[in-house]
Amino acid sequence: MAYKYYTCASAVVPTSASMAWINDFQENLNYQFDNATDVFDILEEAVFASGSYTSVNVRITGAIDPITQLKLSDDWKRILFKDINHPISVGKKFYFNDNTWIVTNCENIKSLTASATVRRCNNVLRWMDSTTGSLMEEPCGIDGEYKNPKDSTATNAFITPGAYLRIYSQLNSKTRTIQDNSRFLFGNTGNWTCLRVFGGGTLNFQNLKTTDNNSAQLLTLEVGSSFINESTDDIINGIADRYHYSTSASSVANIVVSPNDGKILELASQTFDVRYYSGSVVTTGSFIFSISGSNVPVANYTFSTLTDNTFSVTNNEKYLDSSLVVNCIGTSGSRTFDVSLAGSW
Repeated sequence: MAYKYYTCASAVVPTSASMAWINDFQENLNYQFDNATDVFDILEEAVFASGSYTSVNVRITGAIDPITQLKLSDDWKRILFKDINHPISVGKKFYFNDNTWIVTNCENIKSLTASATVRRCNNVLRWMDSTTGSLMEEPCGIDGEYKNPKDSTATNAFITPGAYLRIYSQLNSKTRTIQDNSRFLFGNTGNWTCLRVFGGGTLNFQNLKTTDNNSAQLLTLEVGSSFINESTDDIINGIADRYHYSTSASSVANIVVSPNDGKILELASQTFDVRYYSGSVVTTGSFIFSISGSNVPVANYTFSTLTDNTFSVTNNEKYLDSSLVVNCIGTSGSRTFDVSLAGSW
């Protein structure tokens, strides 16, 4: 049987026989989804960088390194979509298993199927906007091991750290402000690690359209280990250069917020108690609570001050892109507290 093609401009338009093969493939894909064991409902970013998510039915499988052909760890997954025309692009975010995931590679251009490789965001970039002094946050994925870790030790035993990592994040209006030499803190209170973006380490030019310099959606940072600056870094909440841009801010280690887990499920409420401590003993002191420098839409939460030592937050609608920052301004010191507006599970 001879197949006929006709052209429209420079493109070859498939015949109806070709469309029949495509429709049959879609039906077969539907059958596979109906009988597979790796099908899940997860959350997909509704609009790029919007912070709003919708449910989507997908298959999730292990990911393969394209160079070594070895199976990657659970930090990497491959997502397969039921609809062969499902729109997908690098930089898009998903949410499942209590984690944000970001698309680092996808296959849908001139391809019969739609699929994507996603990287688990295992941490959060936190930095101060140099113009407004506002706290900025964005989920990120950090490589699991240092490359070329080493110490340079002088004769006085002063150790200079040396190692580098790669960080993946969505390239949006917030992360476009990150530049070479930006610093970030990762770890936990009392044991932070500082990472600094190398010169030329801000890879923000992977355009999705050749001539559109604003079409890039994935940010890759090449970072190296650096020093903590206790004079300007917030070593309680892990925010580099916080007091360099916000001189009025302060934090003290003996201010305790209970419960210390700021995660609130969607449509749920939580009351937080804030106290001064001297060792394990509660001491007197009052606070004024407010929301400041937060990127969370006001409609997504309800914030209330209950007493001089308590406040409450209601999660009206999940917001996974950044945390709600609560300022606890006290008579004997102040601190901030992050509240996460999570989904329904």
